[in-house]
Amino acid sequence: MPTTLTARNTDRLFTPAVMELVHLLHARFGEQRLQVLQQGEARRDALRTGSVGELAETAATRHGNWQVDPVPAELLERRVELIGGCSRKELIDGMNAGAKSYVADLWDMTPNERGAILRAHKNIERAAALHLAYVGNDGSRVRINPGSTTRLMVVPRPLHATDHCIGTPGEPLAATFVDLALVAVLSAERMRLRQGGVYLYLRDLGGHAEARLWKEIFSLLEDRLEFARGTFKATVMMDSLAVLLEADEVLHELRHHSAGLAMAPQAFAADHVALFSHPDKPVLPDREHIGLNAHFLRSASLRTISICHRRQAHAIGAPAFVLPPQPDGVLRADFLEMLADKEREAVDGHDGTLVALPGLVNPAMAEFNKSMPRSHQMYFQRPDTSTPEDLVMHPAGDLTTEGMQRCIRTVLHALVQYPGHQGLVVQGGRVHDRTSIRLATLLIWHWTRSKVCFITNTGLEVHEEVVKYLIRKEGKKLAERGIAQDKQSADRAVDRLLSAALSPAVPPDLLEEDAKPGTDA
Repeated sequence: MPTTLTARNTDRLFTPAVMELVHLLHARFGEQRLQVLQQGEARRDALRTGSVGELAETAATRHGNWQVDPVPAELLERRVELIGGCSRKELIDGMNAGAKSYVADLWDMTPNERGAILRAHKNIERAAALHLAYVGNDGSRVRINPGSTTRLMVVPRPLHATDHCIGTPGEPLAATFVDLALVAVLSAERMRLRQGGVYLYLRDLGGHAEARLWKEIFSLLEDRLEFARGTFKATVMMDSLAVLLEADEVLHELRHHSAGLAMAPQAFAADHVALFSHPDKPVLPDREHIGLNAHFLRSASLRTISICHRRQAHAIGAPAFVLPPQPDGVLRADFLEMLADKEREAVDGHDGTLVALPGLVNPAMAEFNKSMPRSHQMYFQRPDTSTPEDLVMHPAGDLTTEGMQRCIRTVLHALVQYPGHQGLVVQGGRVHDRTSIRLATLLIWHWTRSKVCFITNTGLEVHEEVVKYLIRKEGKKLAERGIAQDKQSADRAVDRLLSAALSPAVPPDLLEEDAKPGTDA
C-alpha cells in the first residue's frame, strides 16, 4: 500500500487534515474496497447466469426481528427531496426551493473530472455554511436564504469510481475516499450542528458486503471527528437487482447509519438490460414504456416499502426528471404522468420522494400532502408478495423508430455537451443525468445486438446497418443545429456511440470514459 498521496497542482481544499484523512481511508480500506468490488462482480455474474434469488447464507438476517436505529427528529420528515448538481446556482436554487432536503450529487450530475469536482466541493463547503451566492441574469445577487430549513445532503462518487484530483504512486485512488475526506473535514461539523447529522445518498452499492465496508468507514469518520455513533446517515439507492435482493442485509449492516432506501428506476432498468440482454431473447420496448408502472419496477417499489417499514427505515420514491409547465400553463402529458406517479408513491406508503428540478418541488409536495398526513408512513406495514421472478420480468410495449431516435439523440447530445453542462442534458421534455444516458446507451446496444428485434408497427428488422444509419443521421444534425461546437466533435460522438452499439460485450459508461484530471477549479 502506498505511503504517500499528493494533490495534483495543489488546491486550497487539500489541507493537511484532508490529505491525512484521505491517506488513512486509503490505507485502512483500500484492499477491502477491491475485495468487495470483486464480490459484487461475482454476484452480478451469478445473477446473469440465472441464479436469481436471495442469499441462503443471510436467511437469518432477513427473517430476524430487528430494526435500524431510530430516525433522528431532524430527519424524520422527508416529504420531497430535491436532487441536483453542485454548481453555485443549483445549490442556491435547491436550498431555496422549499424541499425538505437538497441532495448535491457528485456522480450522476457532476462530471468526474478534476475541475468540476473541485468546484463542487468548494460550493458544498460554502452551502453548508449558508454562504453561497451568484449573480442573476438581471445583475442581482442571489444567495441561500439564511432562514432556509432545507437539509444539505451529498451523493459521494461510488466505490468503483477513481479520483483525478489526488495522485497515488502506481494505483488509482477511490474517488469515494476523497469525497468523504473533503466533506468530513470541511463541512461535517456545520452539517451536524445545523441539521443534526451528515446525510448521504449512496449509489451503485454491490450488496451487503459493501454496506459493511461503508459502516466501517462511517464509524472511523465519527471516531476521528468525535461525533456520536450514527451521526453519518446514508440512504441507499436501489439501483440494481443485487442490492434490492439484499435490501434487508444492507439495512442490517448499516443499522446504526441507515437513513433508509430510495428507488432508482432508471438505474434498475439499466442493470436489467446489462444483466439479461441476449441476442435470442425478446427485446425491450421504447424507454417510455419502462415506466414506474412496469411490473418489475412496481414490484421493486412495493418490496422496498415493505422491507423499510418492517425495519423502521424511510422508503423514498423515484426521482422525477420531467420539465415543469411553461409560463403558458400548458400541462404536458409526461408532467401529468409524473403527478400520478407521486400520488401513487404516497398512497403505496413511501415516506417521501425525489425530484430533479426546483419547479417540481411544490407539485410533488401537494401530492404527498394529500395522501400522507403525518411526517412519514413507517407505521404502515405493507405485505411483500413479490418474488425474484417479479423483479426480473421483461417490460412489454412497442418499439418504434421514434423511440430509438430519442435514445440516440439523448446520448449524442450528452457526448458533445459533456462536461460543460455539468453532466445534465435537457432533451425531449426532461432532464437526463448520467444514469439516464447510461440507460439510453444500453437500450441502443440491446436493440442492435438482438436477432429478433423489429419495429412493432412496420415490422422493419432492426440490425446493425439500420442502427448505424440512424446514429449517423442524428450525428449530422448536431452541428447543423449548433448543438455540437464543430463537425469534429459531432463525428467523435457518433464514432463512440457506434462503438458502444456494436460492442460484443456490455459497453462501458461513455461519460466516465471522458473523465480526466482536468484543470484547477
